[in-house]
Amino acid sequence: MRFATKRVVALVAFCLLGPTAIGRAQVTTATLYGIVTDQSGAFLPRAEVTLTHKGTAAVRQTLTDEKGEFVLTTLPVGVYTLKIAVAGFKTYVKDGIELAASQNVRQTFALEVGGVTESVTVQGKAPLVNTVSVEQRESLGSQQVMELPLSRRNVTNILRLSSGVDVGGGSVRINGQGKSGAGVTVDGTDANANPSEGRSMEQYGGRNYFDVMSIEAVQEVQLLRGILAAEYGGVISGQVNLISRSGTNTWHGSLFENYRSHLFSARNPFQTSRNTDGSIIPKNREVFNQFGGSVGGPILRDRAFFLLHL
Repeated sequence: MRFATKRVVALVAFCLLGPTAIGRAQVTTATLYGIVTDQSGAFLPRAEVTLTHKGTAAVRQTLTDEKGEFVLTTLPVGVYTLKIAVAGFKTYVKDGIELAASQNVRQTFALEVGGVTESVTVQGKAPLVNTVSVEQRESLGSQQVMELPLSRRNVTNILRLSSGVDVGGGSVRINGQGKSGAGVTVDGTDANANPSEGRSMEQYGGRNYFDVMSIEAVQEVQLLRGILAAEYGGVISGQVNLISRSGTNTWHGSLFENYRSHLFSARNPFQTSRNTDGSIIPKNREVFNQFGGSVGGPILRDRAFFLLHL
């Protein structure tokens, strides 16, 4: 009887948590669809497809079906190298495939006749057009987050670069809709306000996972609009996804000081510059210092990694 009860509890937990876990995974990972053909356009079945993450050396492999198609799902964000090999054709290698969170990419790869030991390497970053889903997706990578000037190093301010987005007071409005119509996630975890306060980036005094994330730890900030997929249930105007960085096989780190002072700022044009006796009114004193840094690298090469940030 006790064993039967445990089975019932496990089944209920799977039904309640399983769909949610699957949906959230699609928010943080990418999917690559491909069709492998020869130069005439004929499908190549049983071709071996290998996708390697350049940062962590993680490898995903599959075979094409009878229609020459393959699909690789739940791919972590990052830059990849794709290799396709099949008997009677030169090995196809494409370097620099950059995949973002919740991205769906479909491409056709044409192989040349030749020996498997021969290879054709394709360089460059051709734009990956989303022909699988209909949402409008805009991604801002770690380089933009790190190098663009963000007030108080608050990553929320980078959303101001997107058209139709208004950020203020701890909330975001997209395409003229109310702040309750936008969804916010961090690594697939809901970062919206407490439901009793309404859906927004405001939470307990304007603090939530999104606002307190150091830009040293941000891999990507993504904005989705238009007709969204089912995993973004309850969202009307758009979805904001933040993906955190992870360690790689390469050691990397940073140190910073964010310094702001009234000495470098102009006087408020609406402030009176002199008293009635003619003496100069000093500018409002403001000094802001923010220190921090990050360090990341491998724990076990090709297997486990870490990233620490302040």
